[in-house]
Formats: sequence, structure tokens, C-alpha cells
Amino acid sequence: MAIRQSETMDQHIKQSHNQDQGLTRAMSFFDVICLGINSVVGAGIFLLPGQLCSLAGGAALWVFPLCGVLCFIISLCFAEMGGMYNKTGGAYLYAREAFGPFAGFLVGWMMWLSSIIGWASVASGFGLYLDYFLPTENGWLSKTIITILIAGLSAINFFGVKPGARTINFFTIGKLLSLLIFIGVGFFFIKKQNLAPVHNGGNFNAAAIMALYAYTGFEFVVVPAEEMRHPQRDIPRVLFFVLLMATGLYIVIQIVATGTFPGLAASDKPLADAARYFMGAAGGVIIGVGALLSIGGINAGIALTSPRSLYVLSADGFFPKIFSKIHPTYHTPYLAIIANTVLTLSLSLAGSFKYLIAASVMVSILQYIPTCLAVVVLRRYRPELERNYRIPGGYCIPILALVICGWMICHVELKVITATTAAIIVSLPFYFMRRRVV
Repeated sequence: MAIRQSETMDQHIKQSHNQDQGLTRAMSFFDVICLGINSVVGAGIFLLPGQLCSLAGGAALWVFPLCGVLCFIISLCFAEMGGMYNKTGGAYLYAREAFGPFAGFLVGWMMWLSSIIGWASVASGFGLYLDYFLPTENGWLSKTIITILIAGLSAINFFGVKPGARTINFFTIGKLLSLLIFIGVGFFFIKKQNLAPVHNGGNFNAAAIMALYAYTGFEFVVVPAEEMRHPQRDIPRVLFFVLLMATGLYIVIQIVATGTFPGLAASDKPLADAARYFMGAAGGVIIGVGALLSIGGINAGIALTSPRSLYVLSADGFFPKIFSKIHPTYHTPYLAIIANTVLTLSLSLAGSFKYLIAASVMVSILQYIPTCLAVVVLRRYRPELERNYRIPGGYCIPILALVICGWMICHVELKVITATTAAIIVSLPFYFMRRRVV
């Protein structure tokens, strides 16, 4: 049994996590709320409405309601698991506890990879909206600003989790204001004829998979649990609030964008173009600035959570111990932050936004599956564990969540699945090297 195998390694794991004592519980409930909003509401909603309209036509209005329900079902599993543990690690920790160190390592590896890919995709999205304000033929300037953004946010998080959280809070307020302006003004310019399906898009499934990118990120809310004041209490509440809020926000934004802007399907900066269409040039600038704040915010959120995935893998001995070192003054995994910054910069400057979206969704699914399974396994074999939240309905919700994950995988492009499989194979030497050391 994997659980017993995990228990035999408890002594080693406890020793490795002694370094966690250097982390500080500085994140308040408001900080966790803002982290959740930034983890979910970011580049996707500013960049996807046009592509969804192009793929699904008039049916695009139903994409976000569907994806909201699907992701909420999966998030219930994260809520139950988050209510059980107060350690750093998220899905990695849950898989390790339920299935043993090998499964935990694979999930942790994909978490870390997901965070880097996700950050790179968001940074690329920042570049797309930045081009709105830059003269043409200035790709080098856009890349320079992206580099400064990634390096700057990493520097802020280097100096402590609280400065990182405050940065997220600032961006959260800015992004919500810009989206509320778009909704509040655009609502009065909606034309009913624009909401009628002009053509039926032939690829609703592809649109749904793409829209899931606008929801991926909620799984990272649980990662810095050891730096939250009350993680077992706050995580379930934050997950429920953020996903319900995001779904309602996305639905209304898609309606406003579709109802006000006839050229939505052809736009790669749909909200800014729509705002300029019904508010004039000033509207485009306002929403463009809001988009930069929003996408900057999601960058700030990933800058905080991403190094923690590398840190916990290093603390458990899967990567060199140097990445689990805690700064004696700032109490942050500073070398993990530096490593993540270098890798993210390389990927963001080399990858395309559309391809990074698909890869981000795929590696997120590989975190969802073991977390949903862990709910079932730990209920069966560890019923004595305290749970601050328990999903009602027995095993129905976790099983339904697994079916949803299977549906998602069936609609991911083969080349993305192949690349993900290759990434898993590349990770195996790290695990077996660690086994020899132990």
C-alpha cells in the first residue's frame, strides 16, 4: 500500500521539512483572497473572448458557464485536501500522502513545470497587451519590459512573502476596477442583434479547453499554506469565493464583449478593442492599462507561488538541497526564486502564447487527477485525519471530477500530451537518484 510506503519515509521527510521553520505565517485572509483572485483572474479573460467567439461562434456565451461548473467541481477536492494540511506543497503534498513518494514526486514535478509554463504564458500575454501602447516594429522593447517585469517581481518576493502579497493586493484592486469599468459602461452599449449567433462555430470542445486556461491557477492557492496564518480554515473559503466570483465575472464580460463589438472574433486584444469601439480611444487606453495591471497581477501571484514548488521538492531531497535554503533575514526560498526566474524568462521569450496556453492546461490537469483521487484514498485509509471541510455526497463529487479530467485530456492536442510525457520521462532520473541517496 502506497500510504504505508509513505509512512516509512516520514522520518526523512520530517527532517527535510525542518527547514520550513524558516518560513513565516504572514499571509492574512485578505492576502489569500487576493492571491486566489490573481491566480485565476488574469491574462485569460483579457485575451480569450475573441478566440472563443472565433472557435464556438454564438455558442461562446455558454463556454464560461460550462467551464465554471467543471472547475468548481474539481476545486471541491482541493478544498477538502486544503482543509486537512497546513504544510507547503499543495497537490504534491496530497499525492505524496495518499500514494507515496513516487507519485508525489511526479505531481510535484508537474506542479513546478506548470508554474513555470503558466508564468511564461502570462508574461507572453502581458507582451500582447503591451504592444497596444508601443509603436509597431518594436518587439525588442516589449521583450525588454517583460524581462524587467519578471525580474522585478522576483526581486520583490526575494525580500519576503509579505511584500509579495502586498504587490498582489495592489494588482488585484487595479484589475477588478478595470473589469468593472468595462462591464459598467459596456452594459449600456449592448445590441441584442450582436448576441444572436451569426455563425455556428464548429469547435466548441476546443473553445472549452482554451477557456479552462482562464480558470487554471486555483490549484496554486494551496501551495504556500505554510505561510498562511490559518490555511485549513481559509483555503476552502477562498476557493469557493474565487471560483464563483470568477465565473460570474467571465460570463458577464463575454456577454458585454459579444454584445458591443461586432469584430470580436478577429481580435487578439478583445477587451481593449471592444472598449475602444464603444468608449472611443480613451476607453481602449483605460482597459489596456487595466489589462496590464491584471496580467501584471497574475505575474505577481505566480512569482510568489512558483518557487515554493521547487523549494518543497528540494526540501524532500528530489533536487539539490541548495534550492531549499531559506534566507536568514527575509525567510524566503531565495535560491529557488532565482532559478525559477531564469527558467521563466527563457520560456517566455521563446514560446508562443497559444501553445503555452495548451501546455498550461495539460499540466494543470495532471495536478487535478491525483488530488481528486487522494480525497477518495485518504477517506478510505486515513479517516482519522481532521478535515475542516468535507465534500457532501460521499465519493460522487471526486469521481465526477475525475470524469471531467478525463474529458479534458481527451481534447488536448496530441503534441501537447507528447511533450508532457517527455517532461515526465526527463524527471525520472531525479527520483531514482534520490532513492539511492535515501
